[in-house]
Amino acid sequence: MKLKTDYKIRKIAGESVIVRMGAQNVKMTTIISLNSTSEWLWEQLQDEEFDVEKVADLLTAEYEVDRDVALTDATKWVEMLRNAELVNE
Repeated sequence: MKLKTDYKIRKIAGESVIVRMGAQNVKMTTIISLNSTSEWLWEQLQDEEFDVEKVADLLTAEYEVDRDVALTDATKWVEMLRNAELVNE
């Protein structure tokens, strides 16, 4: 899967949020706010093919986290992306 290219991270009121670029007159009923780890993952994976395993690899390489915990967190993060329709599969 890949992150959709028409969504970018923007800082709004001190928060990192995902916004759709170039969209006008869009009804925004959902705001996706990212914590620092989610923002870092988004930046690492732009223009990259990835799966849960790759996300877990990034987490274990960057943070002191057990592989099982990284896989659980990666699965939840990827599901959030899917539910928000932020990825192409």
